[in-house]
Amino acid sequence: MNRIAITALVAIHFVASIWHGNAHTTLAVGLSPAQTAFVYIVIVLAPLVAAGVMWTRYQTVGVWLFFASMRGAFLFGAYNHYVLVSPDNIAHLPPGSPEAHAQFIDSAATIAWIELGAALYGAYSLGRAAR
Repeated sequence: MNRIAITALVAIHFVASIWHGNAHTTLAVGLSPAQTAFVYIVIVLAPLVAAGVMWTRYQTVGVWLFFASMRGAFLFGAYNHYVLVSPDNIAHLPPGSPEAHAQFIDSAATIAWIELGAALYGAYSLGRAAR
């Protein structure tokens, strides 16, 4: 059951990340090279690898990678979308249509909730495995 839940959460997160990436493109909200690397490695690639590993005998490694990537993704997104004053902050978006702003704001909130829930599920799974 755990492998199915984690795979489903990764798939949902991946779709939401594409939605949010589209909002970045529409509003031309760029990221620094370091931020871009973080997004591709931690937010996109690591959860996909974790989901794949969940279907092997190394499920504990998969859960750890899933938890770490979702925790990192949540902290990165929460800081950049809600704390740091930049064009990536929902309160400081560059000019654009109301629809583009709504997509950015809605997708940022959606991925934050998904990442928080996924990180908590990962922590729960690690705790359950430790027992």
